Amino acid sequence: MRELEGRVAVITGAASGLGFAFAERFAQAGMKVVLADIEVGTLDAAVQRLRQQEYDVLGVQADVARSEAVEELAQKALDAYGKVHIVCNNAGVTTTNEARQLTGLSSAPMWEVPLADWHWTFDINFFGVVHGIRTFVPILLRQGEEGHIVNTASLAGLVVAPGLPIYCATKHAVVVVSEALRGQLAQQQPPIGVSVLCPASVFTRITSATRNREGQHEPEAELERRDQLWASRNSARGLAPEAVADAVFAGVQAEQFYILPHDVLPDHQENERIRARMENILARRSP
Repeated sequence: MRELEGRVAVITGAASGLGFAFAERFAQAGMKVVLADIEVGTLDAAVQRLRQQEYDVLGVQADVARSEAVEELAQKALDAYGKVHIVCNNAGVTTTNEARQLTGLSSAPMWEVPLADWHWTFDINFFGVVHGIRTFVPILLRQGEEGHIVNTASLAGLVVAPGLPIYCATKHAVVVVSEALRGQLAQQQPPIGVSVLCPASVFTRITSATRNREGQHEPEAELERRDQLWASRNSARGLAPEAVADAVFAGVQAEQFYILPHDVLPDHQENERIRARMENILARRSP
């Protein structure tokens, strides 16, 4: 999908981090962009920031865990711009327990984690993607024009981190669903591309995602502490959201399925982790 000017992108989790970087990059290419997020204040600020640059954008509050909210998002995008061409199912979270694991703090094993943590993470990371596919693919098919779906998974969708069982499980599920979606669309041969984004560490606020979790209000100081620890632990190998956005932009234009932005890192440690997992499977070795 090479011609993007004047077309419409819808991005979830777009108020900050990767989602905002995607929105800005597509806007720079002349696209009209719908930013969706559950975090109202941050979303309003993001929309204002882009409008100050004279980009044509719309902000929509949406909880991707609710299918009806994603359907409402699609309708608002169509009401505003008439069509949709690129959909980035990007919203994602981690629980407090797994955020602590990511930042080097003490965390509990999976059998001690509340079941509610599993449901919350799957509802957003996995079912948010499912709701996006179920809502937007029929729209793209009806339009009969070029379109593209980008599903945000993670390097954690290609390897396994023992301390992140819930997050990894959701991201593996996103990879599998994306692969299946590409296969099913290929059978019909519409002009719709599919990509699955699998970045390694990125400088975002993923470790403080519980700030938007209903009924769980951690002190702001604790959230900021985890954000700082995450940035510090990834100072050598973390990617800026803008670098990932550039990779997504190039991937959409090239109709690339697997988008792995960590290829820009010098020693390809991430690729070796993927290779080791695949070889363990083929050799019937334990991980």
